[in-house]
Amino acid sequence: MPSAPPTRAPASWRPSPRARVGSWLADWAVVGLWLGVLTIAGLVLRPALGLSATFTVSPGSLLASDIAITLATVVPYVCYLALTESSSRQATLGKRWAGLVVTALDGGPPSRSAIWLRNVVKALPWQLAHLGAARGILEVQEGWGLALVVLSLALAVLCAAPALAGGRGIHDRAAGTRVARVATAGAAP
Repeated sequence: MPSAPPTRAPASWRPSPRARVGSWLADWAVVGLWLGVLTIAGLVLRPALGLSATFTVSPGSLLASDIAITLATVVPYVCYLALTESSSRQATLGKRWAGLVVTALDGGPPSRSAIWLRNVVKALPWQLAHLGAARGILEVQEGWGLALVVLSLALAVLCAAPALAGGRGIHDRAAGTRVARVATAGAAP
């Protein structure tokens, strides 16, 4: 009895590792531009405000440092990601460049709350790394600082490694989203 001809599987929604890395690099360039603006502003404003380059670290000043770093770097990063991915294009600048979009699991547009959750979880490793690095730079709570950096690296791996293997990182799993190629965004998973 002759066998049936093989059927073609539908094109996969899964983006290639090259597309994912390309989109990350482009988005990191956007973040780098923001950090450059902050650096220049700090260099200009510090002398104008008469701020000293040295200060005594206290629990209050450490907390103030943590809040300032969060508000100046992590919050704008999460806003950039969430606002661009919840737009009609469903993509950051890096994802647009790489031909990718963020979708719900069914391929449709994700909810705004899912996008915000996705990006808060995605930014958590970066926030933890900032907290750890600040403790190292200020030479306080070094044990906690090291633990925060190690935890941030573990979470970064949980976000990135599955995505590179064609799956969904912990941030996408938490939010019920996925990153898909533009041409197949509506295809079933």
